[in-house]
Amino acid sequence: MRNSKTSVICCAMVTAFLWAQPGMSQTHAGQVEVDFSRSVGTIRHLNDLEGGTLSKRGWIELSPYFKELGVEHVRLHDVPWDFDDVQDINYVFPHFDADADEAKNYDFAGTDWFLKPLKALGVEIIYRLGYSAEEDMLPRVHNAPPKDFEKWAHVCLNIVKHYNSGWDNGFHHRIRYWEIWNEPDGSQFWTGTPQEYYKLYETTARVIKNYDPSLKVGGPTLAYNVEFLEGFLKYCQEHRVPVDFVSWHRYSAEPYSVLEMSEKVRGLMTQYGFGKAESILDEWNYMPGDWGRLQKDARYGEGIGKQNKGIAGAAYDAAVLTYLQDSTVDIATFYTGTTIIFWGLFDEYGVPAKPFYSFKAFSELLGTPQRVFTAGSDHEGFTVIAGLSPDKSQATVMISNFAHGPRHYALALKNLPWNEKFTCETYLLDGSRNLEMVKSEGLNGTTATLSVEDMTPPSVWLFRLKQSAGK
Repeated sequence: MRNSKTSVICCAMVTAFLWAQPGMSQTHAGQVEVDFSRSVGTIRHLNDLEGGTLSKRGWIELSPYFKELGVEHVRLHDVPWDFDDVQDINYVFPHFDADADEAKNYDFAGTDWFLKPLKALGVEIIYRLGYSAEEDMLPRVHNAPPKDFEKWAHVCLNIVKHYNSGWDNGFHHRIRYWEIWNEPDGSQFWTGTPQEYYKLYETTARVIKNYDPSLKVGGPTLAYNVEFLEGFLKYCQEHRVPVDFVSWHRYSAEPYSVLEMSEKVRGLMTQYGFGKAESILDEWNYMPGDWGRLQKDARYGEGIGKQNKGIAGAAYDAAVLTYLQDSTVDIATFYTGTTIIFWGLFDEYGVPAKPFYSFKAFSELLGTPQRVFTAGSDHEGFTVIAGLSPDKSQATVMISNFAHGPRHYALALKNLPWNEKFTCETYLLDGSRNLEMVKSEGLNGTTATLSVEDMTPPSVWLFRLKQSAGK
């Protein structure tokens, strides 16, 4: 979606490179242009994750992958799906009728261990105060409003104090982001009224901010209901409730809808006086099916999981990461960076799945952060983004073709910032390749056009241009 001295390559099946020569009569279904002389800002780091690095009770440690991707923010939620007795209120404070002021009534051991590798990586934690998902086949007990809002808020405050002020042999982690509950606009997490959630949020937010005004509190961790969000923001405006960030989620089969949702959220934030608050998309992923069948039909769920963790999910993710560059989102954490069934960057053994390589491609793009003008993207999942390194010795182009049928393309690269030989490396992520280099060649000149004969979806390409050594 988004000086000329040379050109680079775009190919679909790698072997289909045909340089457009004068006089050649070729028909192209589309045109992609990259103009390296036109800066359009900075490529933003929006490729963060939900979950954590420890999985399967610590048998799997994903820290090297988090480091490789350059993860900066991690949101904690649904941790027990892979690591029981961690982070949720019912684990940290297991007996709600106990005295909330007595340290002996808290169990921080598992959560302390879980946070340790995250802090070692230097990531910023978004700590969700509340409960994780409970399955349909179980009696749900944690989707009801707490029976005592003041006490629940006091428990939350002691969690804050344990991790930020050393309470109960705790830490000084300086966790800034504290999110209140999860998806209260859906019955899986909340059986109370919207007004009850608004009141719980107000009670907890005031307790935390009164303790430390520098901390950031936010919600409502919206699942989908925009009317619920509007009611929440209106309530907070009328009652002068602090909202430092608005968190929301988006699962869909259409990557551009994530950008559209971000604008709806920002519009409501501005309308109700929270335009300066942060917009945090802290769950998003590819969902090409029906939620109702997902948990009840094993074969259906298996099919959704294969799509999500396969090349279709990977191309969707690359498209969303590109669209988000033009959004007003401040932080985005993908669901999920763990080994959870159906979703995420890894299989159940901690082996990278296809979506991991889309995030890897985007992390490579961040190494050339000066965003340059591109043309050729659409709203249907075909996206182009490109950047230059600060010293202008390298350039990167990432293209995702999520949903289109096979097509011909012409890629025009203009105004690269060097007038000499350079190397072009082409990497391909498709059904059989995991961002593997499929071509490397030396090129010359200031402008070139490449005919791409077979850009088969779904697939993702990464092109790395390097100024020749010694030049």
